[in-house]
Amino acid sequence: MTRTAGPRKACASGPRIACASGAVALLLLLAGCGTNESPDQRACDRQANEDPAVKQLILKGVGNPYFQSNSQQELSVAKQEARLACLRRRGLAPAGGVERQKPLT
Repeated sequence: MTRTAGPRKACASGPRIACASGAVALLLLLAGCGTNESPDQRACDRQANEDPAVKQLILKGVGNPYFQSNSQQELSVAKQEARLACLRRRGLAPAGGVERQKPLT
C-alpha cells in the first residue's frame, strides 16, 4: 500500500514563486529601514567597540556571568563616552549642553 501525499501549500497566498517574491520584497523593505546615521557616525560606533576601556570591560566579563550582569551599565557608559569622543574629534557631536551624570559604582 502506497501513501500519497496530500496537496502541499508553500504559502497561503499561492505558488512558491509568489511566496519567494513576497519574501524578497519583505527583506528589501526591512533593509530600507536602517538608521539614518552617516558613515562617520557608524565608524564612531565601530571605533567605540575598539576603545581600550570598552575592551577591558568586555574582557573582564568573558566567562563571568556575575560580572557581566553587574557591569552592563558601566560597559554601556564606556561605549557612549567613546562614541561621543570620536564624534567630537570628527566635529559631529552636538554643540554645547551639559555633561551627562555618571552613575555611581
